[in-house]
Amino acid sequence: MINNNFTGLKSINFILALLVIFSIKSCSELDDRDFADEEYLTLSHAQKLNEMGNTQGLKALDGAILAYMRDGEDGTNQFGLKAVDVGMDLKSNDMDMDVNTHFGPYSLFENHVLTSGDTYFLWEFFYKIINKANSVISSIDPDVDPTEYLDFYYQSHAYRGLSYFYLLRLYQHTRAADASEAVPIDFGDFIGNQNSTVGLVKKQITDDLEAAYAGLQDYTRSSKESMDANVVAAYLARYYLTYENWSKAEEYADVAMSVGSISADVSHGFQSLDLSEVIWGAQVTDTTSEVYRSFFSHMSQIQDGYSGWNHEKSINSLLYDQIPSTDKRKAWFADQNYDPFVVIVPDTWYHYAGTSKYTALKFYSFSSTGGNGAGSFVGDYIYLRNTEFYLTKAEALAKQNKNSEAQDVLFELNSVRDPSYVKSTNTGQALVDEILLYRRIELWGEGVAHFDMARNEVGLNRKDGRLNGMISGGDNLVIPAGDDKMIFSIPLAELDAKPKPNQGQ
Repeated sequence: MINNNFTGLKSINFILALLVIFSIKSCSELDDRDFADEEYLTLSHAQKLNEMGNTQGLKALDGAILAYMRDGEDGTNQFGLKAVDVGMDLKSNDMDMDVNTHFGPYSLFENHVLTSGDTYFLWEFFYKIINKANSVISSIDPDVDPTEYLDFYYQSHAYRGLSYFYLLRLYQHTRAADASEAVPIDFGDFIGNQNSTVGLVKKQITDDLEAAYAGLQDYTRSSKESMDANVVAAYLARYYLTYENWSKAEEYADVAMSVGSISADVSHGFQSLDLSEVIWGAQVTDTTSEVYRSFFSHMSQIQDGYSGWNHEKSINSLLYDQIPSTDKRKAWFADQNYDPFVVIVPDTWYHYAGTSKYTALKFYSFSSTGGNGAGSFVGDYIYLRNTEFYLTKAEALAKQNKNSEAQDVLFELNSVRDPSYVKSTNTGQALVDEILLYRRIELWGEGVAHFDMARNEVGLNRKDGRLNGMISGGDNLVIPAGDDKMIFSIPLAELDAKPKPNQGQ
């Protein structure tokens, strides 16, 4: 845990403090680089931004937070939010990997212990975001500062709220009582604070996200990289679905699903913010690409990278078999075993070692086209898509016994994905089960599956008769819902930092 107190810091001192934490790379002078790439900010750059006044410094700081969310830490499996997505799907029933390499401990359920590097990364990653967000929030007085500062103020509330939402679900069971012990709440000066309760962390999440949603109503973003009210609505929909406030989940899902439109063409690699379905994401360029330490390297079998070197990620064959043959989503996975050097998806890599049936073909970066794509992984990171919230709204409606409305929303999505899909006539739990099935299909590989299992109290069962490849030792795992292996232990480094009784008083 970082031990820094940013409370009350202003102006250049505040900027310099953040620069130290972000370990920002070298760049000689102020230029016209987009603020989304502010990991390149330097001391002289920051000074010039501060001298400009207005919101230039805040733009740089917000860009630095977003760059950290995109890039994460230095480990091969620590590339920001998308690394969390990979890890969470590997802890579900729906994704497997066949070689014990990077991300293997997630699949093997070995990294929940307090000495694990993965639990430390998850803790550090989200608390760093919280710490930076606190810095921005504490530097702005909403009652005094100009209105143009407030967009950054409320965006940082959103970053903080979504980070606590992740931490609460990672380090405590979703159905834990509100009085149960949870993660610490930090307002700016982390010194190993004592843990809070589930109820208080939930309140912090909703306070932050609801404030951000209201505060960003008049903000119009310039790109899908920025946090706006629609993005906040998506996280509020996730939150209220998780904790079964069905009417609120419906309300915010309706906002999130209204962003863009459902794409009729899903044969792409989910690698561009220009995709109509994208609500929020991060642009990755030649300059900012982390190359092999990236989402596409780990998730794309049909290009160079860790997955392409036969660290295959595959769908549970039992789930694959439930995808109708007329559904376009079935093409996201290999339909047979392919020999070496066969081009499976047009204009992508001819994989040199062959590709197993059920292997993921859903994701590939731009660099995979027009050749072998070796050594470069330029493709945007997609954090949120509107189709998730069609399914969220449908589930929330079904839980309120609004069966006809839920059937309509499900049909609106599935009829685009599958021209042969017939509107469901299911009601009650059968309708909920159908919606949950399509969540597993539509959102495969996007970090939702493990959290859905937790909120629905579903355990892990690798002895279910699936046929796709699994890591040796992970192929016989059966873990009941609510088992402590399903969550992470607070890392030892954090426990050691907490004040002992009668200390620090």
